[in-house]
Order: sequence, then structure tokens, then C-alpha cells
Amino acid sequence: MNRENGRLDYQLIYIYKGAGYFFLDQRWTVLPAGNVVLYRPMEPQQYSYYAKDKPEIYWIHFTGSQCEAALHKYSIENCYIGENLSVKLLFQYMITELQLKKLHYETVVLANFSILLSTIRRSVEQTLRPCENNFTIDRLICELNSKYMQDWSISSMDDCCKLSNSYFSHMFKERMGVSPIRYLNHLRIEKAKDFLMTNSMSVATAAQLAGFDDPLYFSRVFKKATGIAPNEFYHSVAHGNTPSWFQEKAD
Repeated sequence: MNRENGRLDYQLIYIYKGAGYFFLDQRWTVLPAGNVVLYRPMEPQQYSYYAKDKPEIYWIHFTGSQCEAALHKYSIENCYIGENLSVKLLFQYMITELQLKKLHYETVVLANFSILLSTIRRSVEQTLRPCENNFTIDRLICELNSKYMQDWSISSMDDCCKLSNSYFSHMFKERMGVSPIRYLNHLRIEKAKDFLMTNSMSVATAAQLAGFDDPLYFSRVFKKATGIAPNEFYHSVAHGNTPSWFQEKAD
């Protein structure tokens, strides 16, 4: 491909397998699988693929007044994301939609294009921050969200992740921005608020169902997180009069 004057639209290229040969920054560069290349309108395009490399390449052309804003939002640029199956499948899904042109296909393609850009950005972050790619932490987070009422401790959490105590705590905070226990308490408080609002059950019952064995500890954690004591919150909900000044504090 040799377009000295580029194209009128944008072009995003993903090398899923093989390699591509691109003229970038005034020199030819071999880009292996996993690389993403972005061309803006009127930007010269020079690149080649060779059958010997068995390339598997995906690309999409796009245009519109919101393009630069979207690219800026997701910080899309020439980058490396690895051989990402999710990205490949998004390209294939959009290709199918554009070929078949079924009802509302434009909306479907636009939605998946946004997912594509966010997935590329997430993949870049994962290559820069290994903790983002720690699937043992991800699995634990899913477990905590579904089994928040169980008797969790740091030891049981790091055992679930098969990591040492100190390394687990460090990785979890890097991944989520808070300590494991603080994250768990936040989940439990949110569940307790749901119980109080939807069922108007007693504070003690809500605390127990949310995973707090000690009502006093629950009250302290609840007030620190929300700025209001759980019994006040309960009575406000019971009378259908949640105070307008009630706002959850940042955890």
C-alpha cells in the first residue's frame, strides 16, 4: 500500500498474526503480531504484508466530527497490545454487521467501535502495569462480590489467589486502589444499604446478612463510609424520607 496523500478518513489497523512492514518516522519498521497502527486523514500511508509471514490483519476506516474526541478519550495511538482474541472478535463482529446491514446495524457497529477502542486502551494498560493482568486477583474480586457474606480474612483471600500475604496485599491495592479489607467492607456496606432500603429489615439483620458479625463494628464502618449511622438510615428509609443531605463519602 502506497498512499502518498493518505486517505480522507481515519484507519485503524491491528496485526493479529504474522507481521507488517510500515514506513513510520522516516524509516521502515517491522511490526510483529500484537501491534496497532493508527492513520489520521491525509497522513501518508506506506506499508506491506508478505505471504511468508502468514499475516492475519484487521482494519477499520471511520470518519466523523467526534473522531478526535474518541481517540483522545481512549488515548489511541500506535501501540502494542499483544495477540488479543477479544479485539479480533470485535473486528469480526463489526465486519459481519457492515456486510449484512441488518436493522440498526449502524448503532451496533458504533457501540462495538467504542468497545474496541476501550479494549485497546485497557490492553495497553495491562502491558504497562502487570498487576492489571493478574487474573488471580480478578477471580478473587468476583468471589468477593458474590460471596461477600462469608468469613473472609487476608489469609483466606491470599490463599484463594495462591499468593504470599505481603505480595497479595500489595497486588490487590495496586489493582483496586484500596486494601482488601476496605474493599470488602465497601461491598458489605452497599449490600447492607440495599437490604435496609428494599426490605426495611432491622439494622442487626441487615448487618448479619451483609457479613458483619459484630453490630457495633458494622455501625462504625457504616457511619465512616456514609456519614450517617445505620439506625438513622433505617428510620429514614422506613418512613420514606431519606434525607436530602445524605451522600455517600468517598471510600
